[in-house]
Amino acid sequence: MDLSVSKSCDALQAVERLYNQLKQNIELTEESVFQKCVDTLENLRSIKSSLEGSEVKVTAPEVSQEWLLELKQLTLMHVPSSLTDSVRLNFSKLIKQSFQDEDVDIVFAALITCPWYGCTQKERGEHAKYNNLFIVYQSTLERFMAPHNHHIIEQTNVVDMQWLYACELNHFVQFIVKGKTRIVEALYCPQSAVLFETDMWKQLRSRLHYSQVTGLRGFLEACRGQSVGGIGKKGKDGKFRMKDSTTFRELCDSFRLMNHAYNSINNLPPCTGEFEELSSTPEIAHKSLEILRSMYQNPDVSKKDAFDKLCEWKQEVDKHLTPKYNFVKPEEVQSIVGKWHMEMRLGGRTISPSICVKEGVSDMMCLLEEIGGPVAGLKPEQILMITRAGSYMYGLSTPTSDTDYVIIYAENTERYLTACKQLPEIIENRGPNKEVEYGAYEARCFAEMLVKGSVVILELVYKDDHNYMSPAWKALCQQKEKFISERAIQQYMGLIRNNMKMIKNEKHKDAPQERKLFYQIYHKLDSLEYMMKNEAPPVKCTGTTRDFIMSVRTAPLEGDLARDKLYKDCINTVDDIRDRLANRRTRLRENCDFDFIVDWIMTVRGISCSVT
Repeated sequence: MDLSVSKSCDALQAVERLYNQLKQNIELTEESVFQKCVDTLENLRSIKSSLEGSEVKVTAPEVSQEWLLELKQLTLMHVPSSLTDSVRLNFSKLIKQSFQDEDVDIVFAALITCPWYGCTQKERGEHAKYNNLFIVYQSTLERFMAPHNHHIIEQTNVVDMQWLYACELNHFVQFIVKGKTRIVEALYCPQSAVLFETDMWKQLRSRLHYSQVTGLRGFLEACRGQSVGGIGKKGKDGKFRMKDSTTFRELCDSFRLMNHAYNSINNLPPCTGEFEELSSTPEIAHKSLEILRSMYQNPDVSKKDAFDKLCEWKQEVDKHLTPKYNFVKPEEVQSIVGKWHMEMRLGGRTISPSICVKEGVSDMMCLLEEIGGPVAGLKPEQILMITRAGSYMYGLSTPTSDTDYVIIYAENTERYLTACKQLPEIIENRGPNKEVEYGAYEARCFAEMLVKGSVVILELVYKDDHNYMSPAWKALCQQKEKFISERAIQQYMGLIRNNMKMIKNEKHKDAPQERKLFYQIYHKLDSLEYMMKNEAPPVKCTGTTRDFIMSVRTAPLEGDLARDKLYKDCINTVDDIRDRLANRRTRLRENCDFDFIVDWIMTVRGISCSVT
């Protein structure tokens, strides 16, 4: 073992022992001291996982601070009309130096300005005061396919520094089909504002006409609503007035948005570049611009005059939006953007067609028919695994046990890559009145839960036989030792603690549910004995272990099986395991083999590793 990993292991074990000691004397331990111990444990686990290479972390692309100051200076001293070839080259060089992440490629960069603000300023430096450097980058296909939490992905797919806004390709795709203003402005900015663009970016612009995006309900309604909603408020008298805190820049942004709305209903391109004459805009736009230009020169002109003109313009735009207004259907945009996104992601790789293995397929189809519901509509080649779950899988079922199935399936790869929004990943049919219960999980969702150490999901991998197993599933289970980890042990211990807490609270006292809590505790305790030896637990109980757990489940809770005796036995067993865990000389890897899971997902998707 590497010396640094060994030392981190020693430190972790020492704090584990301290944690156990504090836990035993929890009534005498200050809450803040105990929390510091918990936080220290988490930090040490993170350190060890980093040192051993098992850390699963989702981060935004690394932006080098070394070049940001120079990049910001360039951004705030230029407007599109001042961008020469040499300035663009300098911009491109600094952007690529700033985004040094080897898994990131720059797709597009532009200098986005507000034409309404620029028109009111005399000096170029003032024009550029609120410039925004807009960047679209693309992560590797492997990173895109990785089973990270969707919420975390959204948080890390955007770098926003006010003057710099960078988003991952998938974020851009999702929001272009929603008609998000900032994204639309970037895609259809004037060529003079473009700093860098790939050939594929040019293809998107040529395939997707601006009217298809600006005609979306999301774009038009956002422009209308945000233009006045961002700077206005309704008073106590019910009248709509401008907020006192409204700045001149916010006023200009509001007119920019209203200009977009007007252009949308008149099938004109979005106004995103510098302009001096508003030849394609109505008289009200000219008057509005005059007010903005004279605002600081004429003391008689107030922001209220500009706001009133903005509201007047909105009323004119609103007249066109009748119930029969013909918005562009989102599917029209999704079909174009989705196909382009797939081409970008694959980058020359191919998708192997899904092959349905004939062995066991007839039995699988019968199972799907028995399960019914949406699951029955899945194609045979999509199914990775089907198993009857719960007590049946543990070998602990009784005649009254529920019929509960778990299905793992893979979405069609082309549909997955062309989707412009998150696809459904879970199909469930559960409840006390359901004759057949089931939960079906898409491969990405399944893999995410596997990474988190979900006990139910881990048991699917640890178990050797199921009702149906595809070749891909068998390949996964042949490497089950890659999923024995400290995180898995924590999750098993967590489930045990939760069950014991419910027993202590007498939530289900003398009810069948409490028997289930007990048998689950003993089943997981047995599994932990295997995991502590770095062995995959058998999941299905046999021999004396099964006999004892079945007694707990079915025999009268009296004598040696009395409720209080069982609870005390569970406490003693858990304490013993906790002490043994803390006194180990070595530890397992903190997390499962994440790279292996990503490779498995790529195989399931049928994506080749090489570019053709």
